[in-house]
Amino acid sequence: MDGYPFVHSEHVRFRDLDAMGHINNAVFATYIEQARVEYLASLNVLDRPVYDQGAESMILARLEIDFRAPGDAEPDMVDIGVRPASVGRKSFTLDYRLEQGGELLAEASTVLVSYDYERARSREVPDDWRNALERPGPVNA
Repeated sequence: MDGYPFVHSEHVRFRDLDAMGHINNAVFATYIEQARVEYLASLNVLDRPVYDQGAESMILARLEIDFRAPGDAEPDMVDIGVRPASVGRKSFTLDYRLEQGGELLAEASTVLVSYDYERARSREVPDDWRNALERPGPVNA
């Protein structure tokens, strides 16, 4: 997937389909979430459980999905490309491309905010996250 250094694949399950046999629109958010978790884990950004006391954490602040084509049960895999779009002082943006059998299904974007659960407020993006997100080159190949 050109321009996306990390690609995660999701199996299309029977429960993912609507009455028309298309991938339900709400399921796209789940596919994006799983790809995001796998991508951030590959960068060692999610190296500790969120519930750990003092763990650096984040919250999802925004999710945009532009649907381009309906997905189906066949082929039974959806590929989700993930790439960093920008890193700000307290948040960062990831872009996504969802394809099935080479066909573009959707394009998406998320904004994640670095968050301090103990103080219940945003915090600056940790330097190690920033460095990982700004590092060029493929994460998986």
